[in-house]
Amino acid sequence: MPLRCLGPDDRSIQSFDLTDEEWSALRSDNGRLRHLRMPCCEAPLVMKTSSRGLNFFAHKPGGPCQSKPETEEHLVLKAIAAEGARRAGWACSTEATGSSPSDETWTADVLAQKGHLKVAIEIQWSSQTSQETLRRQERYHQSGVRCLWLFRQPGFPTSKELPGAHVSGDITTGFEARLPNQAMPLNKFLDAVFGRRFRYGIPVGARGAIRILSGVLECWKCREQTRIITFIEVLVGPHRCQFRVPELNDFPDLLTSCQERIPTASRVGILKSRFSRALKQSYMSNGCYFCDALVGQFFERDAWYVESSILAEFETTISERWLEALQSDGDNYGWAVFTFE
Repeated sequence: MPLRCLGPDDRSIQSFDLTDEEWSALRSDNGRLRHLRMPCCEAPLVMKTSSRGLNFFAHKPGGPCQSKPETEEHLVLKAIAAEGARRAGWACSTEATGSSPSDETWTADVLAQKGHLKVAIEIQWSSQTSQETLRRQERYHQSGVRCLWLFRQPGFPTSKELPGAHVSGDITTGFEARLPNQAMPLNKFLDAVFGRRFRYGIPVGARGAIRILSGVLECWKCREQTRIITFIEVLVGPHRCQFRVPELNDFPDLLTSCQERIPTASRVGILKSRFSRALKQSYMSNGCYFCDALVGQFFERDAWYVESSILAEFETTISERWLEALQSDGDNYGWAVFTFE
């Protein structure tokens, strides 16, 4: 029961692109000319309208094609996904076919394309094992296609490698995309996906805990025991990401927040940009509390596990800039950004 057929010139025709008048005229023409064909097997077809008014194409009874029929909900969801892609300026088609480098063929429920980018939307309305889903996902990956899954099954494990959402609701009440910590209308979710705003785990504006960690080492210049900042930890829920002081150059708002909260009595060297003769450049660095000598990045390691302590801890809103760093951290797979690059 596809939403797409082939015209006499091999042009794709999408049922949801046609007005009622255009659909009626096409049905009349096909009744006379038999010029429309199914995209899966190129067999002649019949044009149908469901009890809810959804137009679709179907195989003639007794035909050779073994394609399984789809539910009306499946068809409606394909139309919703295609319309979502088009709203964002993507060209798209339903029931689009392709093949992997190893000549495995596939048919995507919806295939959207913008320039060199290709994104498949798979509506998985029947039960399917994790192994089979991952196999199909890898086939898309090898074909240069990013794939997003819309599962009927709740609780299906998703990740950077397998982005997806649970879809609840029905044709009458409307469909909703459900993520681990939020739910939204399916249209809104698709707008976020094709607008490149879909993120796992950490919504924009989430609150996180910041920890300023420190350790002690011997200054190479004055030989005094000085305390330095070892890591800035950012924690959101069960996840954690660490920044070292030299990395704070790229996060001036985080640097300022931390500088304001380092206790005066902690006897920590000033965080500032210093010139390194070894690297022949300046960078944000720790310094000795007593003589202000640069504590180089290599020597910071001496303090990582010596008298480690939390100098300060506070909560703040996680900025968009921090999210990029958090989600690129190799240990935080569940925070992956869904992008089309």
